[in-house]
Amino acid sequence: MNATRSQKPVLWMKSSCTTCRNAKAKLAELGIEVEVRDYFKKPLEAAELARLLPEDPAPMLGTKSPKYKELGLKDRKLSKAEAIALMLQDNNLLKRPILVHSKGVIIGFQPEIYATLVP
Repeated sequence: MNATRSQKPVLWMKSSCTTCRNAKAKLAELGIEVEVRDYFKKPLEAAELARLLPEDPAPMLGTKSPKYKELGLKDRKLSKAEAIALMLQDNNLLKRPILVHSKGVIIGFQPEIYATLVP
């Protein structure tokens, strides 16, 4: 019935992540209906990551991930392909949550930007 159903924003998150749950709650409070994708229950595929990641994947790297520190990624400039390969091995390397909206992609919980999405 709803023609815009396929255009519903998608919130990529980890259900055990407090920040992700806060983002989901904020979106609900704002009346923004989203499709939730828990990428720890259903991991992202390479093609999905390729669509999500910009050419410079640095802003989408989860800098708090133990793997980020272990691999010394702070001092490395990863290509998009390298980032995708690493994220497929350990999806904690993907900064979360990620809101994919018709107005763009919002990385991390940014309530002030979420508020600008209200129709």
